[in-house]
Amino acid sequence: MSDAVASRVPGVTQRGGPAALLALVRPPNVLLAAAGVAVGAWWAGGAAWTSGPSWWAVVAAIGIAAFVNVTNDLADVAIDRVAHPRRPVASGAVSTRAARALAAVAALGALAASAAAGGLALLLATSIVLAAAVLYSPRLKRHGAAGNVAVALVASLPFAYGAHAVGRLAAGLALVAVAVPLHFARELAKDLDDAAADALGGRVTLPHRVGTAATRRTIALAVVVHFACVMFLLVPAGPRGLALRPALVVAAVAARRAGRDAPAAGTGAPTLFKLSMLLAMGGLLALR
Repeated sequence: MSDAVASRVPGVTQRGGPAALLALVRPPNVLLAAAGVAVGAWWAGGAAWTSGPSWWAVVAAIGIAAFVNVTNDLADVAIDRVAHPRRPVASGAVSTRAARALAAVAALGALAASAAAGGLALLLATSIVLAAAVLYSPRLKRHGAAGNVAVALVASLPFAYGAHAVGRLAAGLALVAVAVPLHFARELAKDLDDAAADALGGRVTLPHRVGTAATRRTIALAVVVHFACVMFLLVPAGPRGLALRPALVVAAVAARRAGRDAPAAGTGAPTLFKLSMLLAMGGLLALR
């Protein structure tokens, strides 16, 4: 796509421009990952979340999220030209060469920041995550729910990174357990939105394997599991906890209905789930 043509396409900036490169890393996802690290560190260590290792963990999460997003777009160019034609690589606003360079910078930054935040353990974890990101689009996503589970785990790790940075990894694992079902539901909602384009690209996601109705039921179940984990892992004992539990039951029922019905519209459900993640992190802060 020429610069002149790219400049006339809605949502596409001039080829190779800073705005196009920024769009490629998907700032909302990157900020969500950074916020997850901060919440995980604060939840596990209180005031220690402002320590140097915590900030390095935030940088690591930003690098990982940027690498994952860029790598995904590079692997999905053909599919995105159908499903998401305004994305930077699919539209031609960013060349594949520039995207690969950006991915390399993000990966190196993530590895360096991980070593600074948590030493060898976090460096090894980041290496595994980066490798999984490379394998996701060409391999894992072709095997139904396996790819969704992998993404849900990776997307939930910022909580563990934050907790590890303050020396209390175990305290952050409850947050990971709470986050995984919600991320899993969001990934399934994205698969519902992209089912037609994925079929053209030769991908067999869960909607193709079990059908739309069963996928919606799986989303609803994942949301219920999420709220059950919140209720039993995070809600405190005592009068305050007893007061919160009925409200969580009502929220779980409402979320189950939303998880079942929202994807029926075909668009917008992934954004709703992303909003629910932000609200959930705000709730964690209030609960703490």
